[in-house]
Amino acid sequence: MPKLLFVCHANIARSAAAEVLAQSKLGDSSTWTVESAGVRALVGEDIDEVIAGALRERGLTPGQHSAQQVTNSMLDSADIVLAFESTHRMWMLRESPKSVRKTFTIRGAAALLDNIPRRAAPLAYLSNVKTSGTDEDFADPYGRGPEVARQAIQEIDALLGRILPGIDALPRIAVGNGEETRG
Repeated sequence: MPKLLFVCHANIARSAAAEVLAQSKLGDSSTWTVESAGVRALVGEDIDEVIAGALRERGLTPGQHSAQQVTNSMLDSADIVLAFESTHRMWMLRESPKSVRKTFTIRGAAALLDNIPRRAAPLAYLSNVKTSGTDEDFADPYGRGPEVARQAIQEIDALLGRILPGIDALPRIAVGNGEETRG
């Protein structure tokens, strides 16, 4: 069963929200497992209430979340690891250098998958492509109010709309001319 791991700083805002959004998009019948963690997790803490509120506004139920520290075992077992900042990615690569071919920033992964060759196997493609090193960081919405939380949830959702079909976790959308699009 393939595994997708989201990682941010404390695992109470961005990565926790991404886990909820991805699980919702994938549905119960998905073969993918989704998990989240933090590089400096507030272990045991629930998802931030403002972030949870923004998810509820979209009709999603955050459920029981308990922040956890990312571990080497989590990195080793994941098929793809999506970090919200390049510093998180670098931290994970220092901890688990062998994760280099499957660890990306969320924005970097979306950009790479936007340009994947049509018949390429997504995970193999990602593992063989070199990142530019200019990945944009995704600002932490924690403590910045409901509007920033809503914007963050909206952007994470949009990025997942590009990433999940791109890694074949969701079907690609066929268009009339025989080509496929992702998203």
